[in-house]
Formats: sequence, C-alpha cells, structure tokens
Amino acid sequence: MSMWRKFKNSLSPVREPIAAHAPTQRALRRTPTRRMQAGVDRVAGRLSFLPFSKAVVESEKGEPPVLVRELPPLERPPTNSSAMYTNEQRAPPPKLGLFDKVTRAAGSNYVFVGMLAIVAAWVVLGFVQGTTDTWQILMQNASSIQVYVTDILLLRQQSNGMKSLLTTLAEMQSRNQSVDRLIRRIPDCEWMETHKSPAQRLLSGSGRPVEEEQEETLLIEIHQMSRLKYVWNRTCRAVAVGLGSLWAFAFYWVGIFFWIGIGPIFQFSDTWQLYVNTATAVALTFTSVFLQNIQQQQEDNLEKSLEYATKIDAEVEEHLRELAEDFKPNPIFEIPPPKATRSERFIDYFADIMGSGIGVTLSLVVVAIWLSVGHLLEFDDNWWLIIGTFTGLVGFIDGFILRNVYAREEVRVNQEFRNIAAEDSKIFDLLNLPQPDPPVEPPSTMSTRVSRAAGDFSGLAATSIGSVVLVFILLGIASIMKWSETGQLLCNTPTMIIEGFLLLILIQAHNVANEERGREFSGILKRRLLLNHYVLSLQQI
Repeated sequence: MSMWRKFKNSLSPVREPIAAHAPTQRALRRTPTRRMQAGVDRVAGRLSFLPFSKAVVESEKGEPPVLVRELPPLERPPTNSSAMYTNEQRAPPPKLGLFDKVTRAAGSNYVFVGMLAIVAAWVVLGFVQGTTDTWQILMQNASSIQVYVTDILLLRQQSNGMKSLLTTLAEMQSRNQSVDRLIRRIPDCEWMETHKSPAQRLLSGSGRPVEEEQEETLLIEIHQMSRLKYVWNRTCRAVAVGLGSLWAFAFYWVGIFFWIGIGPIFQFSDTWQLYVNTATAVALTFTSVFLQNIQQQQEDNLEKSLEYATKIDAEVEEHLRELAEDFKPNPIFEIPPPKATRSERFIDYFADIMGSGIGVTLSLVVVAIWLSVGHLLEFDDNWWLIIGTFTGLVGFIDGFILRNVYAREEVRVNQEFRNIAAEDSKIFDLLNLPQPDPPVEPPSTMSTRVSRAAGDFSGLAATSIGSVVLVFILLGIASIMKWSETGQLLCNTPTMIIEGFLLLILIQAHNVANEERGREFSGILKRRLLLNHYVLSLQQI
C-alpha cells in the first residue's frame, strides 16, 4: 500500500472485512460395522442399476463427475496426527480492554438504577433548596456530560456488538460450505425417502413439530432466570415499546409546542429557556442510559441464542464427517466491507474517533481546559454553561452519527442473515427436504410506518452532515453574542430538543432490530433442528 493511500485511509478509514471459520468437528474414526457396510453396498448396488445419467454424482469443484461405482476412497486422517480425532475448540474471545470493560459495565442494570437514584436525589435537592437557576444549570451540565459520555460508549458498544455478530454469521456460513460438500459425498442423501407423509415434514428428533421444540428451547433461558430478572426484562421491554411508539413521539412534541406557547408569558427570558433545557436534560439522561441498558440486554440474549444454534450446527457437521470420513478443515469465510460514499466514510471516521480512547482523551483535555479557566470567569453561570454547551453540541452530532452507523450496520447484518437462509435453502433442496415455514411478519400499522419513516430519515448520511452544519451555525451565533448566557442557551436549547427526540428514534430502531433478530433466529433454529434430525436418521441406515 502506498504512503498516500495509508495517509488517506488514516483520515478516512476503510472498513475491514470480517473473516472467520467455524471450528472443525473431528469425528472419531471407527471401523465400519457390518450393518453400515451393508447399507453402503445396498445403496451403491441400487444406484448401479439406475440409468447411466442418474448414476453420476457431483464431485469436488473443478473435477469431472464420476460414477458411483468409481467413487474415490474416502479421506482418512493421518495416523500421526492425534488432533484429527478430536473436535477443534473455538478460539476464546479476545480479552476485553479497559475501555470495553467500562462499556459493558455501563450497560448493566446497576448503572441504570444508579443513574435513576442520582436523578431522584437531584429532584429532592430542588424541593429542599428551591428550584433556582443554579439548580437547573447543575442538572443541564451534568446531563450534557453524562449523555456525551454515554454516546461515546454507545458507539463503542455498537461497534463491538456488530463485529461479534458478523463473526458468528461468518462462522455459520463457513460451516454451511462444509455441510454442502459433505452431503454430496454421502450417496444415501440423494435417494433416501425423506418424508412418508406431509404431516411428518416438520417433525424433529423427539417426534414433535420443530416449532414446538424451538419454542421450548427459547423458554429454557427464561426458566433459568430469577423471577426478579424476568420481571425486570419484561418491564424494560414494555417501556422500550412505549418510548419507541408514535404516541411517545407525539407526546414529546406536544410538550415542546406547549413550552413555545408559554414563551410570551415569560417574555422569552433565560429562565424560560432553562425550563425546557432542564426538562429535556432529565429526558436525555433517562433515555440514553435506558438505551444502553436494553441494547446490552439484546446483545447478551442474541449471543446465547446464536450459541445454541451454533452447537446444533456443530453436531450436524460432526455426524456428517462421521458418515463421510472427511476431515478437511472448514474454509475461511469472509464478509466484505460495505461500499461507502465519501460522506459515509467521514461519518465512520468521526465514529471511530469518538468511539475509541482518542475521543475520551480529547474529552479529558477539554474538561481540563474548562477547569483551568474557571477562576478567570469567577466560576459564574457562563462558566458553568461552557462545558454543557461543548458536550451538548458534540453529543448532538454523536446522536446522528450513531443513528447512521446503526442503520447501515443493520442493512449489512440483515443481508448476511438472508445469505444464510439462501444457503440453507440450497442444502434443503439438495436433500429434497421441505423447509420449515418462515416466521410470519406481523402487518405494520400506521403508527409503525410513521415511526420507521422518522427513523429512516434520521439515519441518512445527509442528516448527519446537516447536524454538523447546524452546530457551526449555532457556534457563529454564540460568538456574535460574545458567548453570553443567552448565546449559550441558544446553542443548548435546539440541540437538546432535537437530541431528545433522536434518542426516542434510536429506541424505536432498537425495537425494530430486536423483532427482526427474533424472526431471523427462529428461522435459523428451525432449519438446524430439522437438518439435525435428518442427519441422525442417515446414521440409522
């Protein structure tokens, strides 16, 4: 890579591909029993009396087709390699760095409850000492700093979660390639009578429909939960649905227009601006911490669900390797990075900086400068507003950046889920197996369509660029007003109002993604359960 390209990529980063391979399952080599050998001879003999065209089996890519009677000898593991007899273990995940540990801890229930306790203490302080301007500015500054930090952690959380999910999906597609190859090496698969009647087409190994076994599997984790955790998760889910609904959007803007309507009563004073800033500060604190909490819950649940599906996948591979005595390692599967426009690369660059230790370092430098000039401004209200203005404006941009990155990553992940479904369909067609019915997507209501349209608009790259332009305009206005209290409030008020609404949209986007993940995982699990049952039936021939 040339020096210019390295310099260009450092300014505008290029997303790296996700490459992974599924751990190879090594079946123990064993001497074929008479029954197994008789089954192979019976199948081969039956095929030998078929017409010549039907006695041809596809071989490895790049090689001509061969007759069943002339199949090459099966691959056997080297006698000097004991590793070929054991299952390859999945590489342990890399150790979390300090920043990643902080990110994960910030999404815990303890942090969420702790933030609610701090807000409650602030409310009590207002009742005791009065709702003064200083009391309101204290909340606004604290909220701006907290939301700014939370946005940084959300960017990091989003990046880590997507990398982990895409790696798992790459491993599943790696194993799918091996399963397809192994199936073609087993002559029983093409001619086995897979289903005697339509009523049995979804039966699993236990004799019950795959849907019932799949639903029972999903309930195992719920039964292992404590009652308190179960109630907590259900409550968070209900609150998330409420905050991401069209009714919440409407209620939010009704409150904003009511505040505008009472402006003449307060003569549009600084106190009038402080009222809405304080209200939105409380809303921002709650929604940002709540979003991080439910996003961490979703990642944990999805990780456990995919882990179960991966175990079934590994079992299918192991049984097929035992039948085919094929020990070729699973191939490396690569998910290419998505194509990005210049504006999207700029957004990625901003997200990479703010979602890393660089963003944290820059924040600490700004805080240090703010503290150092406090005595020059005599620690007055203007000084208190400076840090809130900085964190508020940067946090405002972070919100749009986060929504854009989230939207593009969702498109990428959904495409990989569709690729897996297409590969599964090819395997089922190869085996002449009917596929389980796909999960039914509920019809969308007017409320859902409107809220999704708002979310899609906020996720556009042009919207993120527009947020940067708006910040520069506000900075120019504040400079003209010599950074007075009114000038800083003009910077804070519109950005806090828009950011408050944006966080509701982010919760709505989380809800949509959560529903899609549930349907996608349900389909993956059904297909793996049915395929596993079929492979087990092959071993009984």
